[in-house]
Amino acid sequence: QLQPLLPTSFERYFEPFIGGGAMFFALRPPTTELWDINSELINCYRVIRDQVEELISALRLHRYEKDYYYALRSLDPATLGPVARAARTICLNRTGFNGLYRVNRSGNFNVPFGRYTNPTICDAPNLRLCQRALSQVRLETEDFEALDERAKAGDFVYFDPPYVPRSPTSAFTSYSAVGFKLHDQQRLAALFPRLSE
Repeated sequence: QLQPLLPTSFERYFEPFIGGGAMFFALRPPTTELWDINSELINCYRVIRDQVEELISALRLHRYEKDYYYALRSLDPATLGPVARAARTICLNRTGFNGLYRVNRSGNFNVPFGRYTNPTICDAPNLRLCQRALSQVRLETEDFEALDERAKAGDFVYFDPPYVPRSPTSAFTSYSAVGFKLHDQQRLAALFPRLSE
């Protein structure tokens, strides 16, 4: 639905809320910068880009068991190397409740164990395809407002930020310890017309 609305040509592509990267993977533009404030996510993309075979080997060691899940979840990712850290994040995402990614105020992943028949923890063919798409991409843990300085005339910026909650009980913007508050929505709303100009 969005593709007909996109520019037909542009210089560089920026996506500062990369998340799952659906738009990037659909377009695969040649000159791309993908950003997110979530360092675990950016680490995953970097490892897929730079060390995909090591990641596949690490993912094959993980398993779908409740006690294993909670033991893995309790590990401090800062104590792990980049590959083990990425494998942990992917395993938790694939085996946690509804594939959610959520952290508490301390920055600790807190999604409960998911109930699946046989979740795919290691999708090697897909990871290799992602590696090819990411091979020339610049990946940064960066706040979206840095686009004020980075983006230039002719660039295309695609925003897919956390949405404003419909009600206090449906609020979910905890992709990082600081969340994405109304103030951040206001900063984004102010940035948009400056970039548009």
